[in-house]
Amino acid sequence: MTRGLAPGSPRAGAEGAGRIFTVPFVSLMVANGLLRICTFMLIALVPLYVVQRGFSTTVAGLTTTCYMLAAVLVRPLSGRLVDTRGRYIVMVLGALLYMVATGLYVPTLPVWALLAVRALQGLGFSFNGTAVTTLATDLIPEGRMAEGLGYLGIEQTVAQLFAPWFALTLLGAFGYRVAFSVVFALGVLNLLVRFPLRKIAVRLDRERRAAERARDETGAGPWWSRIVDEHAWRPSLIMFFLMFGGAAVNTFMAVHAIGHGIANAGLYYTASAVAVAVARLLVGRIERRFGAVWIIAPGITLIAAGLLGIAWSPGLPVLMAAGACYGLGFGSVQPGLNSMAVLSAARESRGLANSTFFMAMDLSQAIGAVALGALASAAGTGSVFVGAAAMAVLTFVLYFVLRARGFLS
Repeated sequence: MTRGLAPGSPRAGAEGAGRIFTVPFVSLMVANGLLRICTFMLIALVPLYVVQRGFSTTVAGLTTTCYMLAAVLVRPLSGRLVDTRGRYIVMVLGALLYMVATGLYVPTLPVWALLAVRALQGLGFSFNGTAVTTLATDLIPEGRMAEGLGYLGIEQTVAQLFAPWFALTLLGAFGYRVAFSVVFALGVLNLLVRFPLRKIAVRLDRERRAAERARDETGAGPWWSRIVDEHAWRPSLIMFFLMFGGAAVNTFMAVHAIGHGIANAGLYYTASAVAVAVARLLVGRIERRFGAVWIIAPGITLIAAGLLGIAWSPGLPVLMAAGACYGLGFGSVQPGLNSMAVLSAARESRGLANSTFFMAMDLSQAIGAVALGALASAAGTGSVFVGAAAMAVLTFVLYFVLRARGFLS
């Protein structure tokens, strides 16, 4: 089901030279970095905004659930559109929806409208994430896929490094309206800087469409293969269970830190981001030399240790150390499993493979946020992180069971 690319195509050139940091790839990193800044600012602001308006932690969890559930529901469509309509069109549509939703935070909204805005933003996030990652896999040499996807995540790491701190600083100095206005301005810029990527994306799209039409004519594969890639679901399942930790951190980190008397939780994100950057710089080289198991198994262990550290966190130093553990683990596991999912699929189906992988992440956070929100209401925010750590331990066992049966080869 795969086909070769023309010798003069950008993808062919990238494979021949083995280069990752081409001009289009770096441009894609910069463009997507702006959206990540918006995302991490809102991760810090929105749950705190809901709680400080007098709503429960369950409602705070619902803001993440609406966001991620909308992203999950549109993932299969985004994967199909990325493969059939093109990476660029879907990427710009996602950035536009994200920008519009961000602007709607500026006025004070009733809680139902805030949840609706989060859902709209989830749609934009889903379209953008699938398109950007799939365009990146078109540009990265296949033999260096995990390494390239790790580098792609560095823009997320840079955003995570300062965006939550910046958001909380704006909040403390000027209040929610100014903080949300700054996020909206960055959303507008995020849309504008994507326009120069049109030429390279259209060239790559042209090379895939014949293969996609040929696959549609054969009618091969079960009906559900148009929603979930029939090979990528296996590594995606591992990521699904691990992302319960992401739901805990994204939704309850700031509230938990304040409850422990830690005034600036932004330093947690700083420690975590630095650790993710270190992991992403090393993960590809380790995988090529020793194999995927040597990045995934230690990574899951570090995720569990980091979550337990957050639950304990008697002070800022422990919280930062926990952030470093979690960052090292996530920065190792995510690009390794993403690479496994992409390379298991046919080249013309990489959009669907990426949507399968990210759908698993989104669904996990949607389910995890509401389930962990209920747990937080019943037993406190510390229990959220203990529960997520237990899930990571079970995922460690699941990974080796699937690997032993040859499902992750």
